[in-house]
Amino acid sequence: MKKNKILNFIFRKSINKFSTFTIFAILVAIALFWISFVDKEPGKKKYEIASPSVTNTDLLIDFLDVGKADCAVIHDKDIIIIIDGGLKNSELSVVGYMKDNLFGDSKNRNINLMILTHPHADHYGQLVSILKNFKVYRFGTSQSRVDMLDHKGYEKLLEELKSQKIKIEILKAGQVFNIGRVKIEILGPIKEDTKNINNNSVVLKLSFKNKKFLFTGDAEKAEEKDLIDSGQDLSADVIKIGHHGSKTSSTLPFLKKVNPKYAVISAGNHYNKISIYPQKEVSDRLNLLGIKYFVTKDVGTIRFAVSQEGELKIPEVSEFREAA
Repeated sequence: MKKNKILNFIFRKSINKFSTFTIFAILVAIALFWISFVDKEPGKKKYEIASPSVTNTDLLIDFLDVGKADCAVIHDKDIIIIIDGGLKNSELSVVGYMKDNLFGDSKNRNINLMILTHPHADHYGQLVSILKNFKVYRFGTSQSRVDMLDHKGYEKLLEELKSQKIKIEILKAGQVFNIGRVKIEILGPIKEDTKNINNNSVVLKLSFKNKKFLFTGDAEKAEEKDLIDSGQDLSADVIKIGHHGSKTSSTLPFLKKVNPKYAVISAGNHYNKISIYPQKEVSDRLNLLGIKYFVTKDVGTIRFAVSQEGELKIPEVSEFREAA
């Protein structure tokens, strides 16, 4: 009996030591992951960005810093086009940004075209607010099957569009819009994906003069392959990287087909979760192909411009330096 007690005592001690060691090892692993992969100061920008010098005849393309979400605003004189609307709870108010940076004191507060690439909350989040503050003439989105129980915000968007009697246009490959001096070509989706809404993303090319911008929503590998197989001209000077820099998108064959000089990644915190985007696989592909890329979580809102002569004007980025 005494021998059994001694053995039990030794066993319990061993288990306790093993548990303590296991917990310690897990904590160390978490700490190393945090140091290596997570932004130690979320919200603080790592770089300083300077928008290009522009004139009132330039086309402006702004990629807004709305966290791990998407929102792009195209401004050409009195023409406004908005692609996606960021998260509802993003630190940046899209309405506020447009009032401060685009409309100013102008009485013209019209949006010529609003496009929702696909019905996910990080893309439709602020669209209702935008609809309530500005006059929207046209609204287009993809054909997607949505469970309204999971997307109350999308249901509210549809209700707001209905109340304003704005027709919902289902965008399909092959459609072309000429709005002012801007040409928009709908390249995808090629076919409906009933299982993955990301692969129903509206993919569009915006052209002005001889410069082209490709917007990809959250299109993943399957839709990228469809686009390549379609034989369409996917080339662009600037690409908005798909799915916030997730490795599910931006495959090497697709990037080679687009062959951009510059890329924009809209990435940041998402519902108070620290961002791990862009993922290393995507950064590696961009670096391999020599594509210079800008990340909103690092520099904030990113502005490109195109002059009426067709010159592409890019933002200038420099690292913040500690005070001496």
